[in-house]
Amino acid sequence: MKKKLLLLGFVVSIVFFSCDRNPVEPQIVPQIEPATGLFVLNEGSFTYANSSLSYYDIEGDSVINNLFFKVNNAPIGDIGQSLTAVGNSLYIVVNNSNYIYKVDKKTIQYQEKLEDFKSPRYMLPIGNGKTYVSDLIASGIWVIDLNTLSHKKFIETGNSTEAMVKVGNEVFVSNWSKYYIPGSSNKTVQVIDCVNDALVGEIEVAQEPNAMIVDKNDNIWVLCSGVPSESSYLDPALICINPSTRQIIKRFDFSAGSYPSGLAIDGKGENVFFMNGEYESLDVYKISIDATQLPDTPFITSDGKWFYNLKVDPHSGDVYVTETFRTKNGNLFRYSSEGTLLGTFEVGMFPGYMLFN
Repeated sequence: MKKKLLLLGFVVSIVFFSCDRNPVEPQIVPQIEPATGLFVLNEGSFTYANSSLSYYDIEGDSVINNLFFKVNNAPIGDIGQSLTAVGNSLYIVVNNSNYIYKVDKKTIQYQEKLEDFKSPRYMLPIGNGKTYVSDLIASGIWVIDLNTLSHKKFIETGNSTEAMVKVGNEVFVSNWSKYYIPGSSNKTVQVIDCVNDALVGEIEVAQEPNAMIVDKNDNIWVLCSGVPSESSYLDPALICINPSTRQIIKRFDFSAGSYPSGLAIDGKGENVFFMNGEYESLDVYKISIDATQLPDTPFITSDGKWFYNLKVDPHSGDVYVTETFRTKNGNLFRYSSEGTLLGTFEVGMFPGYMLFN
């Protein structure tokens, strides 16, 4: 479900599918060819362990759904949060089940499972097999050795950790939530020296920074959704940071009640895309990195759809947007670089994270 729902701490005593079932007896499915498609990780319903993996073949203009299950005869688990590709492997971070699957990127065949997290969110490869993993509940970042697929170290930050980007020898990590760590921050971006795996700085931004990207100038764009109040979201903003000086060089404030969500950038690093509007009625907006104010007109209007996430093809400039429903499978929309709808495809429930292959 949407990350806001996870923070409410809903507990359902009966889980309909086991999150701990190990994949067995792979079936035969078409191989995933390099550089031809888009992985879509469908979160599934919270505590139902019905997350799934879809793959959109761009050249074939078709979708394969339930890919992980078809190959491995087992479900992914409870809330598929994010995907990371390293070499020939694809890593699937499963948030509420507290583990990470390693699969073959071409065949999606299960290889290994890494556990012992509290609530893993995103992976960021650092180099030479070292990878960082952010965590919603733990007060820091896990350092993972991909060569042995094991925990190497824990970097204490005092805050929960969410989105991460790397610029030079530093990693910038957003502190999105303080729900599980009372007294911590939910309006900062912390700086990690990734050579020595040490916290070295902190930048105050707006409330609940949930996504970050890096533009062609190596500046960091941070989308802050704002903190929910009784009737709206307070302090939502889009912020641009110079990582060398750690100073905010641009800040765009959204109107009260807005819920900015999703953040992407084009292949040239020149245009930033995000969604904004009311929680279940978000349009897609496009802003140049040189802009001095937020755009007034949407790039893509939702027209009653519940847009959930977006991604921009770095080669073609096509924009992919997911749509979700509360009780059935969602959709993947493909738009041209000009915002024209090119196709609609059914995927899984709550289609969230997307990764180009």
